[in-house]
Amino acid sequence: MSNRARLVSLMERLALSKGDVARIARASDATVDSWLKPETSKSHRVCPDVVLAVIEHGAGDPICATASEAADVLGVTVARVRAMAIDLQVGLGGALWAAGQDEVLARVEAGEPVTLAFGTVAFLVLPGWAFVPLQGRDGRRCKLAIRARIVAGADGGRRLDTQADDWADEATTRAEASTAAAVAERMEEVRVLGLRRVEALDAGDEAEVRRIDKVLDLVGRSVEAVGT
Repeated sequence: MSNRARLVSLMERLALSKGDVARIARASDATVDSWLKPETSKSHRVCPDVVLAVIEHGAGDPICATASEAADVLGVTVARVRAMAIDLQVGLGGALWAAGQDEVLARVEAGEPVTLAFGTVAFLVLPGWAFVPLQGRDGRRCKLAIRARIVAGADGGRRLDTQADDWADEATTRAEASTAAAVAERMEEVRVLGLRRVEALDAGDEAEVRRIDKVLDLVGRSVEAVGT
């Protein structure tokens, strides 16, 4: 199933509008439109796997990039959100240990979104981010993104360093979430173009290889521009 088909299926199953997808992905409406255009359209862009993973993990719950967003959704204080998120880091650590921490984090380093279960709780780990589930006293729920980086462990393996208790200012966090989504989209374009380049090489189509190389160069520059 193509990423476009997966996105359409998720939107139908979770009753999400294009605006909902844009908010979850921290993307513009025009970007979401390009993800939904037919693959044959010149303006079609591939929806990143990480965006699909976040939408699926959210399961219709609001996706929050900051403690204050989560507090508004749940109807609790920011301090309460931070306390819940810090507690859930223990569960995330347990889920990583049970699944084989070093192997799981190696997959994340390679760009793969990984979902981990710990009892009835599920976590999503992406390059640079982890998503933890929060619930208020009245049953309202959301998924909160917290910064997470893979570092060297004391035993020589990998461990996940999460920072639920050390958010930067809200504007910075929102900007970083948007940047992460934009970079992921560009990297997905690079992956697809790489596959097409291999096909063109196999077919001996040198003109197509040169065309793809030019596009890859442009996309590579756009990745550098987004990340700066």
